[in-house]
Amino acid sequence: MAFRHLVIRNPAKLSTTNEQLVIKQEESIKIPLEDIVTITLEDPAITLTNGVLSKCTEYHVELIICDRKRMPSGIVQPFHRHSRQKTVLEMQLALGKPFKKRTWQRIVIRKIENQARCLELLHKAEEAQKLYSISRGVETGDRTNREAYGAKVYFEALFGAGFHRREDNVYNISLNYGYSIIRSLVARSLIRYGFTPSFGVFHDSQTNAFNLADDFMEVVRPFVDVLIATNVTEDKEWSPEIRKDLFQVLDIIAIWNHEKLSITHGVDNMIKSFVSACRQQDANYLILPELTNIAVHSYE
Repeated sequence: MAFRHLVIRNPAKLSTTNEQLVIKQEESIKIPLEDIVTITLEDPAITLTNGVLSKCTEYHVELIICDRKRMPSGIVQPFHRHSRQKTVLEMQLALGKPFKKRTWQRIVIRKIENQARCLELLHKAEEAQKLYSISRGVETGDRTNREAYGAKVYFEALFGAGFHRREDNVYNISLNYGYSIIRSLVARSLIRYGFTPSFGVFHDSQTNAFNLADDFMEVVRPFVDVLIATNVTEDKEWSPEIRKDLFQVLDIIAIWNHEKLSITHGVDNMIKSFVSACRQQDANYLILPELTNIAVHSYE
């Protein structure tokens, strides 16, 4: 099972040989393609062959492209390669509004619960209890928009009164970077299971090719938040060290229906459970992550 997330921050040439990725810098290293989940290309002087692109699509390796500020700005994914692509699309298009609303309700509840657990880990018990109370008031389809209300309480508890997500500061830059990492991971898994990411259960923008990914990444956002709250301070500058710390989110251990899995492997289980939920038209089949700590999975 693939588990490596590569980030290339300096000029390099990428190629492939014998089903391995070759990274040539001052020295050359080889990594089996079957071990790789994502490759993030940060430096503008990175070059790669068409063979690399072809092999990445074959092995479902997601290429994440960064802009001049080294922020993820695009991803390269394969055309749909699921064996029953049309069947999955028809199932997805046939999902009824009641099922979508119940699914979104479960996602919002777990998101707010994970936000509360994030605050507990940061020793903010009083604010955490307020969020738990908000989570218990989420109705089907989140008709009263408890998600937005919870977010206001949460971010002010996390980063201080008056904090806004639209401000240009190191916290928001870090949040955007971390969220783009998990968005890419969720999109990759959706493609693998045959879903068309543009058709969401709640997000429904005509210009967004990843509405469904934006739905399911909501429950994982607090895992990014807790890393930022513990590693980033207001006086820090946006740096490679912060970006390196944020990539740890992919290896954080979460609880997925009583099973301990990293975010990387658990996201696959989450999307697989969505297949079952869609087939049964029952949102109770969903397996969503529980934030308990920020322990990182180590690979042998």
